[in-house]
Amino acid sequence: MKIAIHNGSGWNQKWIKYCEGKNINFIVVNCYDNNIIVTLKEKKATHLMWYFHHNLPADILMARNVLYAAEKMGLKTFPNFDTSWHFDDKVAQKYLLEGVDAQMVPSYVFYNEKMANVWLRDEASFPLIAKLRRGAGSYNVILLKNLGEAKRYTAKMFGKGIHPSPGYISDVKNKLKVAKNWTGIKKRLKKAPNYFKMVFKGKKGFPREKGYVYFQDFIKDNKSDLRVAIVGDYIWAFKRIVREGDFRASGSGVIAYTNLNLSINIVKDLHILSKKMKSQSIAFDVIFDVEKYLIVEISYGYSSEAIFDCPGYWNSNYVFVSKKLYPEIVIIENIINN
Repeated sequence: MKIAIHNGSGWNQKWIKYCEGKNINFIVVNCYDNNIIVTLKEKKATHLMWYFHHNLPADILMARNVLYAAEKMGLKTFPNFDTSWHFDDKVAQKYLLEGVDAQMVPSYVFYNEKMANVWLRDEASFPLIAKLRRGAGSYNVILLKNLGEAKRYTAKMFGKGIHPSPGYISDVKNKLKVAKNWTGIKKRLKKAPNYFKMVFKGKKGFPREKGYVYFQDFIKDNKSDLRVAIVGDYIWAFKRIVREGDFRASGSGVIAYTNLNLSINIVKDLHILSKKMKSQSIAFDVIFDVEKYLIVEISYGYSSEAIFDCPGYWNSNYVFVSKKLYPEIVIIENIINN
């Protein structure tokens, strides 16, 4: 066994340190290298692991190409095809969730402006949520209050389009509110240069989103959503609180680990669904329509710190285990053991 790990940030560095600590045979590779496939062959790698990021244009452009090619070569990869083909693409997730009969928020996509406007006039209920395929943290998630707003949004999406990258000062009020005090504000300010750099790269590297519209029904009376993350037979959950005076929970930065309103039946349903989708790692964002849970979005990647802060996890028997774990460590152990 020889695990190739991309020399990136985040989970990638955790995997490198894990292999060093456990004396596991591994190599660090640059997956952006033109000769990466040749390198994997020459080094006789058996695995390739690369936590690629939705905010890096190069990652979205080519990461899956390299991973899928490695998979065809016989390497075990993370993320593999089933785990990542729909990553950072809400339209793809709509098709997948419908295909596996998941309980999801009713969603609608149109690739023709006239057809979209006919649907908006004759069938849509307002308010209505509009989203871009790409992006996280609720950037570019818009509440359309009436037909006029929806038609103007649609015209824009079939015209010049909308850039998926957030603005340089997007959500500043919420960020300051989450920071709470001067210590928190200083921590935010330390992160600002990297954030500005990320936004700059995104605005330069990502194209405008256009030529389609994607809508979801607005499900009222949700003061929070649930994030349920699943890696194999490990299941974590926490609550994200909706911003004050807003309708969005994703990106709010306000997290709760108690009073989740999460029945064991939902835990079981989502675990079974993750198996059906053959996901190595998946996070479900869930809201409620009265008592019925509905999936909003899914992602293979998420904040591991938020998961680690959970008081524990459910195992394959749906028994809660009071133990803190990093999901990326469970991922690499699953890769090695399976």
